[in-house]
Amino acid sequence: MRKKNKIKRNINLNIIIIFLLIIFLIKSDFFRKSYFLNQDGYTKRMVSKYGYCNKESYGFLLDLKKKYKFDLNPKIINYDVLPSSNWIIYNSSQDFEKKPRIFLNYQKELSLIFNNSGKNFKSQGHVQYTNLLESITFITKNENFYINDNIKIYKIFNGKKKLIFKKYVNENIENQKKIYVNLKTEKFNSRWEKFYFELENSNHSNKIDKVILNFRNKYQFRDEDVLFSKKNCFYIK
Repeated sequence: MRKKNKIKRNINLNIIIIFLLIIFLIKSDFFRKSYFLNQDGYTKRMVSKYGYCNKESYGFLLDLKKKYKFDLNPKIINYDVLPSSNWIIYNSSQDFEKKPRIFLNYQKELSLIFNNSGKNFKSQGHVQYTNLLESITFITKNENFYINDNIKIYKIFNGKKKLIFKKYVNENIENQKKIYVNLKTEKFNSRWEKFYFELENSNHSNKIDKVILNFRNKYQFRDEDVLFSKKNCFYIK
């Protein structure tokens, strides 16, 4: 009998302790704080992996989603060669906007660098969303020379070279020399393809360190058009 009473007292004591613990946790807002701590940790991990205003810009897009209500899925333009960031704010019940309003890793002026590889120059990196080749800049090896030759630029399609640009140049070339072109074209937009820059007949290639193509961005907007921005990420009207 005494043993049963002892067991009963222990059970009652445990119930009281559990009851008091639950009250304490509720009073201290434990569950809500735990939820937000978990959420905060998750967000930090995602920003660490996908960037705030770099890479897929997870943090910037998450802030946009909290700050604005989207009636349509916004069209996102990312200037880095990466998978689409739409998944971060995508709503399956909505259609997409036709006009892009979110720009990630935005650059007002775009450039494509060609490094000297001996006989020709090979592109480094890629450009996207340009519609005008403005100029060509020559970075020389501290030596002036005269070019009387055709400039040729090839794009590599399926391992084959395709001529996309040709221009006759008859000028003295010095370091940082810029030759203006102002050619409307979207042929230099690329996510994967490489380009080659060549002087058709000249033997002056060894005097050039780099060649830089300078482009205008297809998407231009004014400061007053910007609704929200962080660094080089923009959300416009």
